[in-house]
Amino acid sequence: MTARLPVVLDCDTGTDDAVAILLAALHPRLDLLGVTTVWGNHDVRHTTDNSLRVLDLVGRGGVGGVGVHPGRNEPVRPRLEPLPSGRDDLPPTLDLPAPTSVAGADAVEWLVATLRAATEPVALVATGPLTNLAAALAADRSITGSVARLVVLGGAHREAGVTPYAERNVWCDPEAAADVLAAPFRDVLLVTMDATFSAPLTAADAARLRALGTPAATAAAAFVEARIDWYRRDRAMAAVGGAPLHDPLAVAALVDPGLLTTLRASVRVERTDPATYGATRFAAEVDEARGRLAVAVRADHDRYLDLLCAALARV
Repeated sequence: MTARLPVVLDCDTGTDDAVAILLAALHPRLDLLGVTTVWGNHDVRHTTDNSLRVLDLVGRGGVGGVGVHPGRNEPVRPRLEPLPSGRDDLPPTLDLPAPTSVAGADAVEWLVATLRAATEPVALVATGPLTNLAAALAADRSITGSVARLVVLGGAHREAGVTPYAERNVWCDPEAAADVLAAPFRDVLLVTMDATFSAPLTAADAARLRALGTPAATAAAAFVEARIDWYRRDRAMAAVGGAPLHDPLAVAALVDPGLLTTLRASVRVERTDPATYGATRFAAEVDEARGRLAVAVRADHDRYLDLLCAALARV
């Protein structure tokens, strides 16, 4: 049997982060060591509570399960411009039973201690603002040596994001994104909005998930349906009757890299121009000094959905 890949998931848990947690917790080739939570979609108290709800749903929370570690609740350094508070367009609490498990130690302290103690390389997947990771690097930059692969759900190549130029995770904390993407990780994959928007899930896909009948698949189906309803305000998504399921794609890349089309590039995060604040600027050459950043720009919808269904059918 192939050894499972140790994984740490850092997220600002809303609906798509929830499916990412389910995928990381249930895929047979992944060993989810812990979940760290960060501000972004909502205050960290909500993203922590949501993460606990997801893990409890599938029996992976509590003593002996996957720990949830609350992290930073504001940018690593002051932003160039104020951040609008909250996400009034999204409910702060997932429609899942209240958690019975409780949160663990501080995320940054736990990240540093876990990576220092790792006896084999760990995959690190970040699906929210990169504040926790930047703080962990500031505490101990040598932790990069314990990370086999860093996968960041963030950035936009051609696709617009929360602004015409910037994707939300990077835009929330451009300073943190710049710190993390400049760090000497050996293998970095940036899963951009171009990739996630290229493979939206539809009502038929949600129905396929729901038909699996497990708690994980049923919850994922409800999240996809809610996202489809939310994305009706987007003309392109309304036309296809679908919605991107961003965050699980970053986890899926660990077990099936071939479902993504990638480019090799270096990246610079815009931090000084108010008009394009948080934009990811790509140079079309290999940047050997940073370990050859890979930028995902497309995804295979069918392979993505098959992978989700196979994992979420388990519990």
